[in-house]
Amino acid sequence: MRINSFAGGVAACLLIAALAPAAAGAENFWRGQELYADHCDACHDSLTHPGKEQKVKSLIELRERIASWAEHTGLNWGSGDIDAVLHYLNKSYYHFKDREP
Repeated sequence: MRINSFAGGVAACLLIAALAPAAAGAENFWRGQELYADHCDACHDSLTHPGKEQKVKSLIELRERIASWAEHTGLNWGSGDIDAVLHYLNKSYYHFKDREP
């Protein structure tokens, strides 16, 4: 059976669309790791992240804390930088559900 070029093109587009979020997520993770290492790691290390006494309870709260500290320290981060650090910290330490706003 032969697939016509239109169906093949649609299938290729669907495959690319399915893989794009994973690639963007990986890029976001590495960007967040880099920002965190450059601007946060001097004061924060793995000992300051979740343990038995975890204070941050959601992705929303974690994002608010990142944004607050970025402003407090004069980092001038945009929402993309804040989201990258959020993604890095969540994947590395917090493990909140990804679907939470």
